[in-house]
Amino acid sequence: MSMPSTGELTRARTARRYVAIALIVAGVLACALNLVGISGGAFGEVRLLLTIGFLLLGPGWAAAGFLRRAPAAHVWLLTVGVGVATTLIVGQLMVSLGAWYPSVALFLITLLSVPFLFRHAVVAQ
Repeated sequence: MSMPSTGELTRARTARRYVAIALIVAGVLACALNLVGISGGAFGEVRLLLTIGFLLLGPGWAAAGFLRRAPAAHVWLLTVGVGVATTLIVGQLMVSLGAWYPSVALFLITLLSVPFLFRHAVVAQ
């Protein structure tokens, strides 16, 4: 097995940094659009895409950022797996408790994920 070159590692770190920054922006924008109450029209569609994208990738990328020199396939597999699992567990908890507050869940997941995403944006591994 050959070791990746320094250039490949630099490109991978840069890509991870940009993904972390994009997810931070998506999470904050999704929360902001939720607070403003955007629900229809073009902005409603943007809010939906940002929210789904962040919930499926944000928590997973926060976890996957701790992997060192993992192949891209492993990073993305962990990212999507953790994101889907987090979303399903939070949804199941809300249903089981009879307290359906998806806005609060979005804010909490964003609040927990963004600090780790910010760390990965600053210190890409």
